[in-house]
Amino acid sequence: MKKPFLLISAITLAACSSYQVPDSPTFSAGKTWAVMPMENHSSTPLAAEKVEQILRAQLYAKGINAVRYPAIPANDLQTILDSAAKQKKAQAWLASQPIDYVITGSVEEWHYKSGLDGEPAVGITLEVKSAKSGQTYWQASGSRGGWGRESVSGTGHIVIEELLDGLNVTPNAD
Repeated sequence: MKKPFLLISAITLAACSSYQVPDSPTFSAGKTWAVMPMENHSSTPLAAEKVEQILRAQLYAKGINAVRYPAIPANDLQTILDSAAKQKKAQAWLASQPIDYVITGSVEEWHYKSGLDGEPAVGITLEVKSAKSGQTYWQASGSRGGWGRESVSGTGHIVIEELLDGLNVTPNAD
């Protein structure tokens, strides 16, 4: 009786998330890393900025002390919604920095589903690139629907952690 219950539970839990995380090349935590602006394709304003902050903290937990592009003060709605200006300013900053790798990506979902329970739904894509050439070295994407009492940021932490588990990082190796 236990085996069918465990199988059904595993299938139910697996149905709530989806990840595409290929093996990555080996990256050095000792190189200089920067978190660059993420694209926000979700319907939630500032979702990308929330993901960038969580990403930076989780990179630090993996031994990568990534700097973040200088924030643009969001004084009005146009500044919040104008991602092109943020990208342009961040790229200008990057050109003047001795950065080896940038990590960026996009936020596809970052919201609570409508309905009685209001479960969180998160979808994120991450990408590691060369700061100098722009060549993409690694990409991963994942999505997860949380449970009724979970927060969106808690669900986002889980998705980012799952994605970063595919990032091979060695301390101070070249």
